[in-house]
Amino acid sequence: MLARSFGILALLLLPQSLVRAKGHSQPIDLAIVHASVLDVRAGRVERDRTILVRDGIIVSVFPSTATKLSAKLVINAHGHLLTPGLIDAHLHTFLVLPDSLTMQADSIEAYRRVFAETYLPYGVIAVRDVGSSERWMPMLLKWMERTPSAPDFYPSGAQIISPESGRTPLAHQIVVTDSAAAATKVREYYALGIRNIKLYWRLREPEFKGALFEAQRLGMNLTGHIDQQVMTIDRALDLGLRNFEHIHTFAYSVMTDAGFDSVMAQVPTTLGIRPPAFPPTALYMNVPELWNYLGPNSPRVLALLARIKVANASVTPTLHVLAQRLGLAYFQSTPRDSTENTAVWTALQRARTIAGYRVMASYVRRMYEDSIPMNLGTDAHDAGKAALSEMLLLHDAGIPMAAVFRIATLDIAILDFIIAGIHLMTGSPVRALLWLMVGLGALAISLRAQPQPPT
Repeated sequence: MLARSFGILALLLLPQSLVRAKGHSQPIDLAIVHASVLDVRAGRVERDRTILVRDGIIVSVFPSTATKLSAKLVINAHGHLLTPGLIDAHLHTFLVLPDSLTMQADSIEAYRRVFAETYLPYGVIAVRDVGSSERWMPMLLKWMERTPSAPDFYPSGAQIISPESGRTPLAHQIVVTDSAAAATKVREYYALGIRNIKLYWRLREPEFKGALFEAQRLGMNLTGHIDQQVMTIDRALDLGLRNFEHIHTFAYSVMTDAGFDSVMAQVPTTLGIRPPAFPPTALYMNVPELWNYLGPNSPRVLALLARIKVANASVTPTLHVLAQRLGLAYFQSTPRDSTENTAVWTALQRARTIAGYRVMASYVRRMYEDSIPMNLGTDAHDAGKAALSEMLLLHDAGIPMAAVFRIATLDIAILDFIIAGIHLMTGSPVRALLWLMVGLGALAISLRAQPQPPT
């Protein structure tokens, strides 16, 4: 058994014993004793538990005793919390890697070490990439091979978009000219072993339908960023999409032309800005201002949430992306450029955007109360740390922390199935485990335990 621990806490490693654990005829590879275990299904913490692992599988969970256990490695958790590993359902690898990459084998491994260092110290053990450059395809496919030294990786290929006159696609996007080309691109990714597809808001309906229907036919997992009224979330639901990214896009989806005009007319008063002279940080102002206009009880938003609930669709809120620039998150990544530098805002602008964020977050709480499935997603630099910030922001929005852990582990759709077994019970794979923490505010400890590969 290979055990790796990361973080600021030096765990007490007890001496190896030669006596086998009681009730187990074969040697135990790893024993974790005196742990507080979070049962994400039941939403409760079981105190002072022992977890036994053999050949990468949890073979027993039971109350700790004073009896000396035998295992190749024994770790005393000293009452710290042991939870399932977290899953980030929304990453772009360019957010955590340099701009210029080479695809030699040694470079691909070096980049994976950076990827692992970004996530593992914060307990994230599986990641879905939702759009990376096709030039990086050798790396994306290589990373699909599991290793105990990095999170499991599920690529989606590039973001599929429609052609736009005068616009050059970003490096992580790929243009499909019509519905047939969209379906062909999906089949190309499927043949490479990719089982996730990202539908981006720049897809017009013909290409959207071509990619969607082909991915559905192949049994692939689909997620969509539906935005700017190129297509509405209502229409995407009609067509069969069932996983939606970014709660902030819901405001754009339900706004009317009259509503947009009203918001723009009030901007000189509400934000002290005279259009069209918007500052570089306009995105972080505009989205909250739409939510201020809609308010916390918008019939249109509530009707959309009701449709999502009936369809059993899921939402990845990505609160941290906006909250960090408003000073509401538990850390803020260094702004990359002037579009993220909200330090220049006036007190009026900051207060107004924070008020809009609070309205938006209130609908996240409503989704929880209405049992709408949610996923943990970061879409941010410092992605591992952002995953914990996202959890704290979900809790701040009014979701109990036990439910937040379920959102971050058990409920996330990664492949063509809902990840199961990510809870501490007999028969669960230990790779679905583990992190020990001093408390969420400490952003503390991660523990990975894996069997050695066969020789």
